[in-house]
Amino acid sequence: RRGHKPPNTGKGKAAAFLHEHATYQGDGCLIWPFCRLHNGHGNFGHEGKHLRAHQYMCRLVHGERPTPKHEVAHSCGRGHDGCVNPRHLSWKTRSENQAERNIHRPKVPRLVRRKLTAEQVTAIRALRSQKTLRELAAMFKISEGNISNIVAGRTWREVDRS
Repeated sequence: RRGHKPPNTGKGKAAAFLHEHATYQGDGCLIWPFCRLHNGHGNFGHEGKHLRAHQYMCRLVHGERPTPKHEVAHSCGRGHDGCVNPRHLSWKTRSENQAERNIHRPKVPRLVRRKLTAEQVTAIRALRSQKTLRELAAMFKISEGNISNIVAGRTWREVDRS
C-alpha cells in the first residue's frame, strides 16, 4: 500500500535489554534507557506490536497477569520515571496499585495563588445584589468568571456565605 509503513520492530535491543535484566538483583530502580511515553513509562516495538516495558518485564518474570483486572504495580513508586526493575514489579488489582501508589506519591494540595482576602470575598458576596459581575470584577481586578464562582460558592467555600 502506498504510504503504509510497517510498524517499527527495531533491532530487538529493547527486548534484549529486558531479557538480559530479568534476573537483575539490584535494589535501586532500573531505569528504561530507550523510548518513553508522555507518562514516563518505557515503550518499544517488538514483533510488530507496541509494548510497555514494565508490562513486558512483569510478564517475563512473574508470568501472565492473573486476571484481566490485574495491572503492573511498582513497589518503588517510580513507574513514571521508567523503572523496570523486576524486583519492583508485581501484578496487583487497580485498587491495590492505587493504594500503594498513594504511599509513594501522596496527593499534595495544589498551590493556591489567591489575589483576594477572605474580607474581600465577603464584600463581593455582600455587594452582588447591588452591582453587576462586570462592576465587581473591575473593582477587585479579577475576572467576571471568578466573581461568579465566588458568589455561587464554587470557590472560597471556606469563607462564610451569610
